[in-house]
Amino acid sequence: MFNKKLTKKLFLHFVFLTIFCKELFAQTSSGLSLEDYLSQVQNQNLTIEKSLKNADSFELLKQKAQLISAIKLYGFSEYSFAEPNRALQFIRYKSVKNQNSRIGLSQNSSYGINTNIYYSLNNTRYVDFNTNFTTNPLASKNYQAIPVAELNIPLWQNFLGKSTRARQDSALFENEAQKLSAQALSLNELVGAEKSFWLMVYAQKAYEIQTRALNSAQKILNYLAKKEQMNLAEKGDVLQAKAMVESKKLAVNQAENFLKISARDFNKRRNLQHDYVEEKLVSFDINKLINLKFDAQRKNDRLDIKSQKAMVEASVAQAKIEEESNKPALNLYASYSLNQVENNRINALSNTFDRNAPNGKIGLELSMPVNIGLSADIRRGARIKASAEKVSYREKLLQQEIDWINLQQNLHDYQENLKLSNQVEQIQKIKLENERNLLSRGRTSTYQILVFEQEYSNSELTTQQLAQKLHELIADQKLYQSELKN
Repeated sequence: MFNKKLTKKLFLHFVFLTIFCKELFAQTSSGLSLEDYLSQVQNQNLTIEKSLKNADSFELLKQKAQLISAIKLYGFSEYSFAEPNRALQFIRYKSVKNQNSRIGLSQNSSYGINTNIYYSLNNTRYVDFNTNFTTNPLASKNYQAIPVAELNIPLWQNFLGKSTRARQDSALFENEAQKLSAQALSLNELVGAEKSFWLMVYAQKAYEIQTRALNSAQKILNYLAKKEQMNLAEKGDVLQAKAMVESKKLAVNQAENFLKISARDFNKRRNLQHDYVEEKLVSFDINKLINLKFDAQRKNDRLDIKSQKAMVEASVAQAKIEEESNKPALNLYASYSLNQVENNRINALSNTFDRNAPNGKIGLELSMPVNIGLSADIRRGARIKASAEKVSYREKLLQQEIDWINLQQNLHDYQENLKLSNQVEQIQKIKLENERNLLSRGRTSTYQILVFEQEYSNSELTTQQLAQKLHELIADQKLYQSELKN
């Protein structure tokens, strides 16, 4: 009973171990997948790393637009002294010393109104002041506390903040365009890596096919050489077989060189410098490619098109800035302040809004170029430049639509060609197997079998190459399917 239970337990363990090993072998033998390779590229490719960092930096730099109308804190403190000119001196003193400090808030709002609120604390002290002129202690030493509110409203240039908002738009869209351009570079590198992956798959397969064809040609040569030794084969057949072997050696060398070239590009994408790839890559799934359905509609504009659109917006904003800055400046300004004078700092601060002397002003200021026609030409030139940018963007949109239509047509054409090529390959394979059987029974010519070998190898290579080209087109579709992450 015990042995029976133990046997059953060992059998279950054996079955589990067999399944586990089978799954592990299947995962190992399936080869490096596209997803694994692209993951390596994303983690190790320096171009992608640089592009993503640039994209992040430009996303942060877009906040410069908010800074234009942000409230700013400022302040200063300075010390000065002056000695009087004796010839012009009416009040006797050796020198006057000043300590001026100011702290304030300013804002240039999105509507163009410039507001400035600040608080000044000034200390004036006369050294060796002649008290015969006045006995007021404030005359020789005093502290002045001055709160001030200033307002500047544009009535012509930058009216209602047109120039300010244009500067905000310019900063925003210029950095947005740079961010999208960096993202486009990153995406192009990934698409290029995907193409490099499938080119490497084709290179490995082409080398495998040519090596197999060489081995097959060598077997035919060996077979005919033995028959020649027994006077059962013509010397011409042997020479034909030798020529086939030599041509296949050349094909293998060419395939090996192509494999190294492809490997260098494949490895460069993941920041390696080898002319060989240690991993065995996955094979083309021909049936899946033949039955694959393609998206007829674009999910997005390409990133380079989006970047161009942002550049158009930035150009329009720059035109507005140019136009506004060349208009006459007519500003309404006003200010109001309180002036409190005390004999010490504490009193000046505490009594700022008591027993003070108010001051105020209001006025208009005008500034305009004498050559009005020159300013008008500059404004017109800015508008024309913005218009040209819009035309360039429409041209790119049109070209994108044409590129998309061509891509869809090429996808379907290559898919149809792949389907036909696969059928031809299967027929050539059946023909070759049948001819090999005839050759083994001496019922066909050497020339015929060599021709069939060549035709089968070529059809197999054609199928693999069409699969690789189709994968390249599928990779190009990703340029139109990018989802932005802001």
